[in-house]
Amino acid sequence: MTATTSPRQRWDVVVAGAGPAGLAVAAACATRGLRVVLVAPHLRPWQQTYGLWADELDAVTTALLGRAAGPALGHRYPATVVRSAAGRRDLGRGYARLHNDVVHGLLLDQLSGGGRTVTGSVTGVRPDAGGQRVTLADGTTLTAGLVVDARGGGPGSAQQRAWGERVTGDVTDLVPAGSALLMDWVALREPGTPQAPAFLYGMGLDDGTTLLEATSLAARPPVPLPQLRDRLHRLMHEAGLRTAAEPERVAIPLDASARRGAGVPVGAAAGLVHPATGYSVAASLRTGGAVADAVLAGADAAAVRALVRGARRRATLGLLGLGREVLLGLDEEQTDAFFGTFFTLPGPAWAAYLDTGSPPSAVAATMLRVARALPPAGRRSLAAGVARAVRPRART
Repeated sequence: MTATTSPRQRWDVVVAGAGPAGLAVAAACATRGLRVVLVAPHLRPWQQTYGLWADELDAVTTALLGRAAGPALGHRYPATVVRSAAGRRDLGRGYARLHNDVVHGLLLDQLSGGGRTVTGSVTGVRPDAGGQRVTLADGTTLTAGLVVDARGGGPGSAQQRAWGERVTGDVTDLVPAGSALLMDWVALREPGTPQAPAFLYGMGLDDGTTLLEATSLAARPPVPLPQLRDRLHRLMHEAGLRTAAEPERVAIPLDASARRGAGVPVGAAAGLVHPATGYSVAASLRTGGAVADAVLAGADAAAVRALVRGARRRATLGLLGLGREVLLGLDEEQTDAFFGTFFTLPGPAWAAYLDTGSPPSAVAATMLRVARALPPAGRRSLAAGVARAVRPRART
């Protein structure tokens, strides 16, 4: 516990967890003059690579800085490409990679302007005299008007997994210069060898290396990381690429339920990871200001919880969860055909599907457009996937 933090002090907000969602909430509360304390085992910069759309980076910049201009919070790629058996396509939408050190440092600076930090872990939250009492693993207790739970989601039975390598060598045949490779469903294929669907993801990094990731979009049970590693290493060997750093291992639960308890969950703890893509960082970073404004206006825990995960968002997540279940039932060829069709839709249609903040009507409309655009064999596969996804719900 910091020297200036008293366990007897009553805080406006206690935030548990220092990932993007938790740190964004704590920083936003501090900049608004709220008494806030952040509890986390450590405050080291985030290690994983965070990708988001360039327009989402603009929204994050505005949310964190209060203006559109300022320090570069990420690296931008003017072109984003996908590749399927139908060919390569430029999506016409820029991509970005978050500068973790810059964003992390910015949020810590904002938090230090009025908030406090405690090194530790939250083990319990319970009501206490019109507020909430937080218990830490070392027995320390804190009291607050509101507790925000940003400790991440549960393990989930379906996961996105990836094995990433920073490589040196000529990658232009895989990742066009200056572009981000969102999905390549061809590069990791081995004709005649049945495999779990996996795509290649890639982008140039600031040090001149290139990040390549063999990615399983969604699988239940999850695809073992060694399988993805071996597929990526085979591709690297064929392309004459060399490893330049330690590998990056990714495991993102796609069907974890929102945390229950006295705290208000945010980010992955609120089940806000995109159920079909694993994306969450842009939404997590934008949530902080909205939560802090609500607390400043006097909102109670129920109102803040409804703000973070209201009825409309739950409906959207339900539809996207159905989309995840459909993807889980597709083999390599069917997955290639699905995304080869998905990205032929107008940009606003597929973009709406990739955003958990979209209205459910927009997501449903995109799902219908995909079904109509698929060839007959693809529609049959899609229908079978929907039937598998809906059948367990009908029994409950």
